[in-house]
Amino acid sequence: MKKHLSISLIAWVLQASVLHAASYYVSPSGSDANSGTLEKPFATIAKASSTLKPGDTCFLREGVYRETLTPKMSGSKNAPITFTNYKDERAVLRGDDLITGWKEEKGGVYSAELPWSLDERNQLFVDGQMIHEATWPALGDKPLFKPYRAKADGGSKTTLTCKKIPGTAADWKGAELWCAGGAQWICWTISVTGYDPNTHTLTFEPSKRLSKHWYQVKKGSPFVLRGVRAALKKPGQWYYDKALQRVFVIPPAGTDMKKTIISAKRRGVAINLADRSYIHIRDLEFCGAGLLTDETSTHNELVGLKGSYVDHLYKEGGNPIQCVPVVLKGHHNLLLNCDLSYASSSVLITGGEDNRVINCHIHHGGYAGLWSGTVTLKGRRILFSNNTVRIAGRDLINTHYLMESLVQYNDVSEAGYLTHDLGMFYGHNTDFANTEFCYNYVHDNRAKRCAPGIYFDHLSNNALIHHNLIRNCNGSPVQVNNPSYGMMVFNNSAWKTGGTKTFDHSRRNDLHLSRFFNNIFNREIRLTKNVTVTNNVVNGSPPYADPNNGDFRLTKSLGEDIGAIPLGKEFPRVGCDLENPPQPLPVYKPADFPFMNKVYNSCFEFGTLEGWEKTGKSGAALVKGNGWGNDHVVPLDPERKGRPHPTGTMRNEMKLGPGRDGLQQTVKDLMPGATYVLSAWMRVSDKDEKVRIVVKDYGGKELQEISSSTEWTRKDILIEVGAKETQATISIEKTSDGEGLAWGDNFIVQLHKP
Repeated sequence: MKKHLSISLIAWVLQASVLHAASYYVSPSGSDANSGTLEKPFATIAKASSTLKPGDTCFLREGVYRETLTPKMSGSKNAPITFTNYKDERAVLRGDDLITGWKEEKGGVYSAELPWSLDERNQLFVDGQMIHEATWPALGDKPLFKPYRAKADGGSKTTLTCKKIPGTAADWKGAELWCAGGAQWICWTISVTGYDPNTHTLTFEPSKRLSKHWYQVKKGSPFVLRGVRAALKKPGQWYYDKALQRVFVIPPAGTDMKKTIISAKRRGVAINLADRSYIHIRDLEFCGAGLLTDETSTHNELVGLKGSYVDHLYKEGGNPIQCVPVVLKGHHNLLLNCDLSYASSSVLITGGEDNRVINCHIHHGGYAGLWSGTVTLKGRRILFSNNTVRIAGRDLINTHYLMESLVQYNDVSEAGYLTHDLGMFYGHNTDFANTEFCYNYVHDNRAKRCAPGIYFDHLSNNALIHHNLIRNCNGSPVQVNNPSYGMMVFNNSAWKTGGTKTFDHSRRNDLHLSRFFNNIFNREIRLTKNVTVTNNVVNGSPPYADPNNGDFRLTKSLGEDIGAIPLGKEFPRVGCDLENPPQPLPVYKPADFPFMNKVYNSCFEFGTLEGWEKTGKSGAALVKGNGWGNDHVVPLDPERKGRPHPTGTMRNEMKLGPGRDGLQQTVKDLMPGATYVLSAWMRVSDKDEKVRIVVKDYGGKELQEISSSTEWTRKDILIEVGAKETQATISIEKTSDGEGLAWGDNFIVQLHKP
């Protein structure tokens, strides 16, 4: 009886809190001494935030708010706290503050005091629009993704020579060199320590990155110099003198300094939901700063937001002030119907678990050319659906460490404006744990060299890539570099792409238990011998209806179950429509294909032993993996003397011992009477130790494979599942009593086809 009364009381309190929810109003013309009503609004969001309780709503009147929206408390499931605009009024949160007290200098230059420098993150705006830091060559009115860049005549790990560099030794000492060196995978920034005008040579200190030839300056490397007064020559640019704490600007042509608003970035975060839950933010704008959630942020809804210039940084490291783009971490958060744009690195970063990004337009990311995509997808059970992702200095969607997720119905286009060797989707060193990449329209990779459509680099395991349309890229429509395992590429349709190939620095040529089938590709398929390649059509001019305009419908049959669109059918809607989100809103569903890997946490990349049961002495534990497994790429094991590991084990691998230890798992949803293969890698610390993989409880006798090798060795077992069985128990066991150790990784149980 008391329990029922308690539940009733709680329900009554929740209902009462909603019924008595209050509305508060904020206006730039208000006062924090007011009561916060429509007639007497507060002046700041901070004042409203200190007043709001679960169930309350804060309405922002039209105007600019130069502060960070930080709720002082969380809402609750039945009583969220809401921040929104009032009716159709435009409320903008800005991360910049006004610069005043301008003084006219010589040569059309103006200067003013700027005491709040953010160092590498300094960013100036004229009438709300970003202008360029002064550079040589001058960017002028060139867009961020097609900048004027000089070409090096030559260079090394500490020098760059270009006969076109003007000026004296004093002009360029202390400048920042922004360069796409070597293979032009990325653009990097380093401080110039000296300049010799006689040889036109810049010098800089050695760095770990530039010790590798892939990044070093060579003939033809594009570059820009910034960060010194000598570069301030053209209208629409600025320079900051840290010693004087003054900013110098040549205003854009036609600017009236008496009427123009010039501002500088001061805050890195416009909306801060760290450690907050059940906050709804709707129909607001933010500029010059980002949006932050953290690992403790849950059940927040971000709907109809417009964010621009969310983060700015060319030199990695940067000012320690908290600066982020749009970050969706924690769990069960929703980003819906948003327009997000302009960041030097990623515009959007996901993480955590069970977060959703739906029907958003995300564009103009990576204008610094760093290792990032316009979107960076990480986390588990992430849903990324019906979004339009456009324009990137490097990748559009970076998928490192994305696991058991769903990426579907997205329109993804225009990658590679600043760098080479990249994909519109790009990931590596990840167990994708049966993440699906499906029903996406992927097109127009602008990189001049090595420009695949969907690109999985070394050590990409267990992804399902199917029913995608891929157009206009000079590389593979879907490229899977090796070693990678359990990759499924099927029912994709391509147009105007290169051949389908794979690559590995160490030439291990291993795509074990990967499959390419039912695809329409335009050019030859050249893969390793251990890949299953079946029922693909290779046709330079498939009978598509209008492929140049994205219509990949077949006008005649090419065979049963071929390509992304069945004959006579339409492709699903892709991309965003901000006025018409998909209904109902999609949710994440685990993949369900008969041939996918049935082992849960098969590569131990969840960071735990989740899904596995300890046996024996229970000393099983996770240890650090060997990364890419290339000693000349990641030299983690000097004793190998340059020999590559037979496999790579990503971030984690599993260790057993001393003594007898083991792990086991029951794999489910097997097809009765079917044949499966168990595959796993293992090794021991010395030849006197033994480790084995075992299969049992599948309707037949126990099966095993044993190894005493100190090298990583793969073992396979064929499993003929009983006529009435739907599961099996697999295990790895150290069977010797010695003090040595054993390791295991990369487990696969997959439907077997010869």
